[in-house]
Amino acid sequence: MDPPNPAKTGEFFYGWDLLYKTVQADVNKKADLLIALVHFLLTKHYNFRCVGIGDDKTLPEEEGSELLPDSWNDDDIKYSLRYVHDKTLYLLLGHITEDALLVNLMDINTKKVSNICVEPESLVVEVKGSITALMPTASEIVDRYRKELLDPVFTGNSREVTTQTTTTPRATGSDPLRIGEPRRGGSYIPAGFEPRPFGFPDIGRGDLDPLGRGGPGNLFTFPSRPNLGPGPGPMPRFDPFGPIDPNVPGRGPNPDHMRPPNWDPDYYM
Repeated sequence: MDPPNPAKTGEFFYGWDLLYKTVQADVNKKADLLIALVHFLLTKHYNFRCVGIGDDKTLPEEEGSELLPDSWNDDDIKYSLRYVHDKTLYLLLGHITEDALLVNLMDINTKKVSNICVEPESLVVEVKGSITALMPTASEIVDRYRKELLDPVFTGNSREVTTQTTTTPRATGSDPLRIGEPRRGGSYIPAGFEPRPFGFPDIGRGDLDPLGRGGPGNLFTFPSRPNLGPGPGPMPRFDPFGPIDPNVPGRGPNPDHMRPPNWDPDYYM
């Protein structure tokens, strides 16, 4: 399900009444309200600040204001407003034709320009009253302002709509419930993994590796067994066991937990 459009909620236009009261006495034509709505969108939801009227391309030193400046609509056919955002100057220009209002937004640094054409007579019903009485389709007008006027020029985000989050990318196929990298026996050690965690000796790891890597197996190491028989190198371990002869001392099962001489697991490969 798509998230609700914030422009169609009452919270989006919170603050419009205050702005409208500051310019209500100056509004004398329907196009004025469409320009005031652009100003509201820029200052309330995109953190722009108005630094006066005109088309001067010099970046001013003052921080600007959320209010419309004096004489913003004195001209009968055009508007020229200057805005600052993050030390970048923008020009909002409007021109009234016979039945339309053409609005441009220009980034002075990048020279990017956007434009939108709206019809004051069909979009503005009254020049006095609430936002719904003035412009019944105000939410649709704002949507057009975003897509046609702001998106082509301004690369920032709406402070009311967009939330920046930082996520850590996860490797493909990894287990989200696993903590850290898997620990494998043998000579393979993952990057950043301590080969002997907690300082324990490296004993018994060979039992976990079918290729005999990683050191000796079993819990205890094997001492020399010179009586394993003749022949070069170590012989296979063999503990003969049969009927116990009471006349032969020491005869019986020999668990042989010790390592043969010159033990090398590769002899069994």
